[in-house]
Amino acid sequence: MPDRVRVNKTIFSWTSTVFKFDNQPWTGVPATDFELKRERKIVYAARQDGLPLGITAGKFSVEAFSMKMLIDSYDALTDYLTVKGLGSYGDPPFSWICQATEPITEGMLPITASSPYTWIVGEKESREEGVDEAVVEVTLASLTMTKNGKQLWSALRGLGSV
Repeated sequence: MPDRVRVNKTIFSWTSTVFKFDNQPWTGVPATDFELKRERKIVYAARQDGLPLGITAGKFSVEAFSMKMLIDSYDALTDYLTVKGLGSYGDPPFSWICQATEPITEGMLPITASSPYTWIVGEKESREEGVDEAVVEVTLASLTMTKNGKQLWSALRGLGSV
């Protein structure tokens, strides 16, 4: 399969990024970071040639999931989640979508990272003298994350699972 066709040499950048929480657009996110991991183990047993027998199915996890938000945008998000969580903004899950899109460039399909069950599990607020914006570093937890509907974990093993 060939590489993507780029119209007018347009490359996705931060200005291509759109965030949605519970399908509502949010603009006060200056940074995000996540890592997807499927921990698997190569299995050796009693083979005289020393070759492995195979590899385990492994365990999938979303590691180091965080975002920075402007403090007023974060306050609005926690207001929304506090109502949804009946008094706690850390209890209710919300859907998290980060999409790279160029709406005026035909032929460029969006690239979407999506976590349907996301929770706030930590926060660190920082302000300092100078011209920098006041932000909150938000630590998130997620059960799953897909990118353009593709997943790192085994699709076949999930068939028939609850």
